[in-house]
Amino acid sequence: MAKPWKDDQEYLLNSILEYRSLINGKDDKEARRITEKFAKEIQNCNPELKHRTVQSIVERLPYLDNLLAGVFEKDNYANKDQNLYAKMERENNDTTPNYCNTRHSYNGAIR
Repeated sequence: MAKPWKDDQEYLLNSILEYRSLINGKDDKEARRITEKFAKEIQNCNPELKHRTVQSIVERLPYLDNLLAGVFEKDNYANKDQNLYAKMERENNDTTPNYCNTRHSYNGAIR
């Protein structure tokens, strides 16, 4: 079973603005490619994330992007993460869903 995201999630939260700027305006295929590349960079630059797989980071980034932007309804996210709902809105309050990953078990209404 995967280890729950707790303190190590901070590395992703601190990178979310950069992530958003990289995928902004890209089609889904390109955004997915960028998400995977960015996940590898985050893992390589943060020794504290070495226990995470790149795939787990790839799944978590779009989840956090949607959560922080207030996409979908608050109760579509894990209870432990709902305190982050709409805490870091996107430019122009854009609430377009980030479809880069639909496999995350708590990815809002994408399930």
